[in-house]
Amino acid sequence: MKNRYRVMIVILVLVFNACEKYPSDDNDLDNSSFVETSGEYITQDNCDQVIEKEFSTGQVLEICYDYTYRSAKYVGYTLESALVYSQNITDRPNFHTENELPQEYQVSKSDYTYSGYDRGHLAPDASFDYNEEDLKIIYSMANIIPQDQNVNRYFWSKAEAYEREMAVEFGEVEVLNGVDFGDNPIFINDKIAISKGFWKRIRNSDKGFERCFYYDNFVVFDADEDTLKKHEISCPSL
Repeated sequence: MKNRYRVMIVILVLVFNACEKYPSDDNDLDNSSFVETSGEYITQDNCDQVIEKEFSTGQVLEICYDYTYRSAKYVGYTLESALVYSQNITDRPNFHTENELPQEYQVSKSDYTYSGYDRGHLAPDASFDYNEEDLKIIYSMANIIPQDQNVNRYFWSKAEAYEREMAVEFGEVEVLNGVDFGDNPIFINDKIAISKGFWKRIRNSDKGFERCFYYDNFVVFDADEDTLKKHEISCPSL
């Protein structure tokens, strides 16, 4: 009987600790819960090649590139509040092949022609349209993945807008985008892997803020019914 009580007490303690670790009030998390960083995703072991592009601000765009999929697996960057809405460059640059990649693993704009998929940004252009040179960096094909047209234009774009809103609210946010290829992705022209879905993590560790969103790479409901909340996932589950 005593042993049974001991087991019950241990279970209650574990449940209590789990609830304390991941509070649900607007995703405001204690800083001690931040155990994952982009550096644990974007590593030489995780990536066939790590590409780093320095912005005019001194911040860096990090791309974890996979040769087999000819696609980024992860893209990380920092957004600063003073920049995200400072200017709106309407003339977008052309997509360009990423010359830092070996030629056999490069992707060009024309590889997407007639594919039925958008050239979808992971680091979004609207978050970097304050400076022409920095915006050109975002149009590297290494930052592009095949995205369902409706998901790219009407669903994923809401998460992109939200990262800018949070940059303004907190002064700065770190953003990490990941691509879920699933077990057996199909390829465009036997070259570019089409992902099962993709996700975005937005955080400010100093303020104890973190939210994560996952998007399937196909439309599951009408865009008019779409909300960020429908895509929100637990960040530790990534």
